[in-house]
Formats: sequence, C-alpha cells, structure tokens
Amino acid sequence: MIDIRVRFSKHGAIRYIGHLDVMRYFQKVMRRAEVDIAYTQGFSPHQIMTFAQPLGVGIESDGEYMDIRMNSIESCEALKNAINSNSVPEIQALSVKILPEGTGNAMASVAAAEYEIGFKAGRIPQSFDCTADEINDKLEAFLAQEEIILVKEGKAGPRNVDIKDRIFSLKWDAEEQCIHTVLDASSGYNIKPISLMELITAFLEDSLFENSLMIYRIDTYTRDENGNLLSMDMVGHTD
Repeated sequence: MIDIRVRFSKHGAIRYIGHLDVMRYFQKVMRRAEVDIAYTQGFSPHQIMTFAQPLGVGIESDGEYMDIRMNSIESCEALKNAINSNSVPEIQALSVKILPEGTGNAMASVAAAEYEIGFKAGRIPQSFDCTADEINDKLEAFLAQEEIILVKEGKAGPRNVDIKDRIFSLKWDAEEQCIHTVLDASSGYNIKPISLMELITAFLEDSLFENSLMIYRIDTYTRDENGNLLSMDMVGHTD
C-alpha cells in the first residue's frame, strides 16, 4: 500500500460546490481514471480517501489537499495527469507526493491556512476606505487587544474562545488590495475568514455588507517536528 497526498485547486463555479460533493466528485474521477486506488474491506467497500480542512462554499483555492491510498502507482506525474485528464478545468491536481510511512492523514495534520480576503466593488466597509498605512494601523490595533473573543458554536452550545494567539499574521496588501492572513485551522480552533472579518469590522465600529467578501485560500499548513508551520505540499516526495 502506498499513501499519496494530492494538492488540488478549486476555482470558478466549482467554488459553490460543498465539501461532500467534492468528495463524491473525486471518487468518480478516480473511477474514470482507472487508477489502482485501494478500497476498504467489508459489505460496502469505499475508496480510501481523506481530505484536509473542508473549504467553505464560495471560496476559491490553490491549497486543497486529499490523501489517498494506492495499491500501486506508475509515477506521481502519471497519477497527476490521470486525475487532471478526467477532471474539469476548475478542479485540477497541482502536485502529487508519496508520503513517508507513519505520516498523519490530511485531516489530522492541518494546523493553519493562508488566505487573501478582498472586497467586491462598491462593498468595501467605510472603515477600510483609507490609505494602506491607515488600514494596517487599524489591524495592528485590533491585534493589540488584550484578548480577541470569537463565539464558536458547538454541541454543548456557544462558547467564547480567545483567538488572539491563533491569528498568526494579519496585514493589508496594498498591491492586491486585500487582507493577507494566516489563521489557525486546526480542529480545535478553525478560524473562518468571514468570522475574522466580522470581528475586525465590529472592533472598528463598522460592519460588513452582505455577500461582500472575495476569499481565496492560498495554502494549508501542517507543523514540522519543531512546531513550525510547513506547507502540506512539502511533506512527501515524488518518485
């Protein structure tokens, strides 16, 4: 058995397809590609496939990951080509890596995610209608709070979570005209970009226009043996 990590993109109208449909989509892609993917045993066998942090509906990305188990593989490049030739242009495999033995699966490995958050034309909050330096001063003031409380819903009801130390970077990108941020995406926190923006605008005594954000996930990260953030694409090797 060979464990494989696939990095893939999600763009265009496909961004409105939810996570469960993406899972079903890739199951069909694997069958069409006729690759030697492994199946579970038992009454109802299914492909051995695990995804990293699910992407919110409406978000585009070049940093999505899934781990699959293969019985055999010709080469990483051949598998990538087989996936892409049986997929739509809006979802494409960007890289294929063979994982070292004992590597945690994609879902369990997620530590953080990197985003660009922009505003649609005519829907920028008044508090962001200023110079880049002024916006960054406001973001620094937001981060300088003693605590940054996010209300998270759970099975036991809502709870207050301090995410101050879980916002790993936050800066206005003047060239791209968007916020660039790295957020905790682990199972214990998983900070959503829209939740962050709601907290920021509330701090600035402002609010978001409905359906005003354009969100792009750049990459998803795990942690190395020293606890440093590492792109999930850096784990594993090609043949």
